[in-house]
Amino acid sequence: LEAVVRAAGETIRPYLTYLPRLVDLLGRLGPYVKDWVRQFYTSLWVSPDHRFIHYAFRGRDYRLFAERARELLHLHPSEIRLHQLCYGNTEPPRRPHDREAPSTELVHPCFTEPFGEGSSRLPCDLTPVARVLNEIMRRTLLPRVGFREGLTRIQLWLLAYLVGQREFDVWDVIVSEMEDTIAEGFKGRRQLPFAHWVCHHLSRSGNRLSEYSMTMMSRTATIFPHYDMRQLTGQGSNRGS
Repeated sequence: LEAVVRAAGETIRPYLTYLPRLVDLLGRLGPYVKDWVRQFYTSLWVSPDHRFIHYAFRGRDYRLFAERARELLHLHPSEIRLHQLCYGNTEPPRRPHDREAPSTELVHPCFTEPFGEGSSRLPCDLTPVARVLNEIMRRTLLPRVGFREGLTRIQLWLLAYLVGQREFDVWDVIVSEMEDTIAEGFKGRRQLPFAHWVCHHLSRSGNRLSEYSMTMMSRTATIFPHYDMRQLTGQGSNRGS
């Protein structure tokens, strides 16, 4: 958080701290084991109501309930599900440009003035705060590696709620992105989303770190980088970038 504040200014702080422990989740970097993550996703099944996820790891089946996941990640529950607002009951994989766009009134604070009905909603039109939030989300809650020239509707929903400091179900965002990943069969642009979070959880499956887990995590060569936060303030600042 402090690195982001130093790069983007003190004004960014309330947007990352209004949801309890969100900043801890976003800032959790670390190693991951690619084979573990693939085991997780190839066996993952998400209950239709998102009440739990089921997966296999090293020959054992596990079921993680949403309540327990929020407890482990120190996230608060909420009745607001952003993917539900954006896509309704669309079956995954959900198409990023389809379904409901947030209202002009809702997204207004995300964009520079003048802004109204029919105004451009491109990354270059975002306010400085919204631009930084968008770059952080592309690396965390909505992992994306392409389509920098525009904003998908789910990105707009997420930005609107963050800028408006509105509560939403963070765990449901994560589960929905996982759901789309397995539905796309690893052909999308998410590239093993939440890999380090998944490995952090798998290494503690069974409520303790096994010798095997500690060895694998210590030997892995794959790790999420510590980003140069100055890049977050510069990304998307040029039109058409």
